[in-house]
Amino acid sequence: MTTQHPRAEIDQLAEASIAALRAPSILNTQPWRWRLGGNHAELWADRSRQLTGLDPDGRLLLLSCGTALHHATVALRAAGFAGDIERLPDEERPEFVARIRQGPRCPADNLLYRAIYQRRTDRRPFSDTRPGDGVLDDLRAAAERHRVHLHVVREDQVTAFASAVARAGEVEHGDARFRDDVLAWTTRDRDDRDGVSARSTVGGARRTIAPRDFNIAAPAALDPGPGTDRGTVYVVLATDADEPADWVTAGEALSDVWLTLTAHGLAASPISEVVEVLPVRQALRRLLGGVGNPAIAMRVGVPVEDAAPVPATIRRSGTDTVGLPGQG
Repeated sequence: MTTQHPRAEIDQLAEASIAALRAPSILNTQPWRWRLGGNHAELWADRSRQLTGLDPDGRLLLLSCGTALHHATVALRAAGFAGDIERLPDEERPEFVARIRQGPRCPADNLLYRAIYQRRTDRRPFSDTRPGDGVLDDLRAAAERHRVHLHVVREDQVTAFASAVARAGEVEHGDARFRDDVLAWTTRDRDDRDGVSARSTVGGARRTIAPRDFNIAAPAALDPGPGTDRGTVYVVLATDADEPADWVTAGEALSDVWLTLTAHGLAASPISEVVEVLPVRQALRRLLGGVGNPAIAMRVGVPVEDAAPVPATIRRSGTDTVGLPGQG
């Protein structure tokens, strides 16, 4: 077997870390940094981007890092490499998430890689058509690849789930710590290339479950369209344990699920409120029968036919997030 030149290897890892810039994150904080070495890339959590009100434990920060880690492995598989992840839990350096290498050669797989650039957070009401059972099975399989469980909220549970989401919204609306986080990350300077823009938020539209109120400082600018949301399904990703390593793994599963549903032509948006408020997270766990620890929820649906594309979310550049060899 021909050994790849080290320069080509580091270039491939750099490309994978650039693809990971497209990963979803809590309030589009993009709370990660990459450091490239001779034959590996290290993923570090950026604690300066942690939401101290919404996410004091760093659950969603590490989940976001997990989405970036999975995006990078998807990019490697598209280039014909299986990816080799070395997870490095380190109590002295809790921000150190993982080290990734190219890994062995494998058949190139471009399906999820293409979905990286097609995926959007779509907060508009979806159509009347419900995602098929076969697709939902594929989403379960995507989560289980990471030993994370995907629970589809049953029709007889939707009312209780909606109540949990509404309760989380009430708590957050009444607490300045939560409001300050949302305000800070919906009023970012465009040069920061992060945060949630009004271009991607939706105003008053009839929903089964109301979305988070992002419109503290500016009105929503995205047309909700004619969707009724009647075909929308709600899913919850849950882990067996509830440690920082599990939060990262939940992020990898979220990325896999979201890219898989995108490849199927579906759309989604996250519902993180239900895990941000502890009593609500505990109530959600009871709703799931006490099995697993809820990591995040999502709404998944069939987009309205001929709906205009959701504007792409602004992203930081590689020079802001990727450290080259010798840069520390």
